[in-house]
Amino acid sequence: MPQSNLWMAYDRPLVENGQWWRFITANLVHLGGWHTIMNLASLWLISFIFQPLLKMSHWIGWVLLLYFVNILAMHLWTPHIIHYVGMSGALYGLIAACATAELRLGVKISGVLLIIVGIKIFLPQIVGVESEYDEFLGGAVVEESHIIGFIQGIILGLLWPKQLLNGPVLQSILKSNKSKE
Repeated sequence: MPQSNLWMAYDRPLVENGQWWRFITANLVHLGGWHTIMNLASLWLISFIFQPLLKMSHWIGWVLLLYFVNILAMHLWTPHIIHYVGMSGALYGLIAACATAELRLGVKISGVLLIIVGIKIFLPQIVGVESEYDEFLGGAVVEESHIIGFIQGIILGLLWPKQLLNGPVLQSILKSNKSKE
């Protein structure tokens, strides 16, 4: 990890000594350029696909909540993790929250997305496969953050009030195309 990132990374002993900002800032620093690009591209793609689902203020709220809760949950439930950087756990949470919310709105294909992402996250844990991205990214992928993010995303998608959802993304796209005609 670049030395400049050390003051923002999650560091368990420093958090326990009062550096609470690391619950948020750990999502903003990465192992290197490829890690940053992959996470930003994922954030853009998720936002692009699911943007019609929520008002912008709710999007910001979801992202901040998922960022904070992912690191906090790792702090509470994975004491073996001492250092962490990146936002992939929160990104898996965002995918799961959006897909779960759409599934509640009757979009069955979002259920398929949840299953596919769940298999991608849990299968390496079940069969013991190491991450193929570790060397490429410049450090170990913390798979626990993906699992925690996925679970917290499902919970957020289930608990979010239906009346605050704008409707399924596909429905929004179809309405947009009709208004252009």
